[in-house]
Amino acid sequence: MSIHLIDCTLRDGGNLNNWNFSDQAIQKIIEGLDGCRADYIEVGYVGGSSSNKSSFQGKTSDCTINFLKQLPKTIHSKIAVMVVPSVCQLDQLMDLGTGTVSMIRLASYPHNAEDVYPYIASLKNRGFQVSMNLMAASYVDSQEAAKIAQKATLCGADVFYLADSFGSMTPTCIDEYITVIKNSSHCAVGFHGHNNLGLAFANALQAIRSGATYIDTSFCGMARGAGNLPTEQFVSALSHWGHFGTNYVVQPAIETADYVLNHVLDQPMKISTPEIICGISNIHYYFYDKIIQSVQEIPSVHPLEISRELGKLRPPKVDVSYINKAIEHIGGIWNENENTERTS
Repeated sequence: MSIHLIDCTLRDGGNLNNWNFSDQAIQKIIEGLDGCRADYIEVGYVGGSSSNKSSFQGKTSDCTINFLKQLPKTIHSKIAVMVVPSVCQLDQLMDLGTGTVSMIRLASYPHNAEDVYPYIASLKNRGFQVSMNLMAASYVDSQEAAKIAQKATLCGADVFYLADSFGSMTPTCIDEYITVIKNSSHCAVGFHGHNNLGLAFANALQAIRSGATYIDTSFCGMARGAGNLPTEQFVSALSHWGHFGTNYVVQPAIETADYVLNHVLDQPMKISTPEIICGISNIHYYFYDKIIQSVQEIPSVHPLEISRELGKLRPPKVDVSYINKAIEHIGGIWNENENTERTS
């Protein structure tokens, strides 16, 4: 079984710095990944991320053709981009060519998965390798995830990704989902794990044992909240273990991670109360600050109590109205602040 490593530092890591990677950082990250023989480098979004409306976003938040053509040339690694159909029209991708980008990853939530299927068929016909990334996979059961994977495969998807967006899934859960998907579809399976409960690595290993052949990582775990599985750990551990037959090169991975830690990140990734509570509760990390604001009005209620109730609602986006419903369910009061924010 061949494992394919997709590093998404420049894409998912941009949630921490509004995708403001310097030209030097972009070059060093790409050269380091090529040196360690990562299979794919996901360099950013095309068409926007849907999650961050800041006017100070960097180049990798919406990769232009000129940007993609000027990237450092790679020997071992292929270039991937992510597209979110809810914010990027299919005709916006017409200038993309397979000579510039090898893989296009199409991201959706379970509630809008139908939007992705026409993109899969169109991009596959144009010669791209296509992946469907199911974000918030924990919001549907394994059977529903398998149905989505089946439809994606019929449209031509090469890979179907489970994204543990809230870091709430466990190895037992991962095994169930991937086993059901593999039994009902011939599509390759990938796994993207967040680290809220410190399970990103354990979940990735279980995913591989259960039949997944694509794994997402990022240097230093760089991503929102508790972050992702660190590239340097995955490369080093699998090389040291020697169990999966990988041919990664460790030194470029750890040297590039050191660069990211000291020159890109403001501080190391951490797992603290907000990340843990969101993981336990199966909710988006961006909810936490809004929950804290609500708790100030209800001092007798712990954030964990609201978060757990909120998780039961499976909110499709980060919106205070869902917090209000959760508070109402536990006998609290309503928060009048109705500001909303999209999930990523």
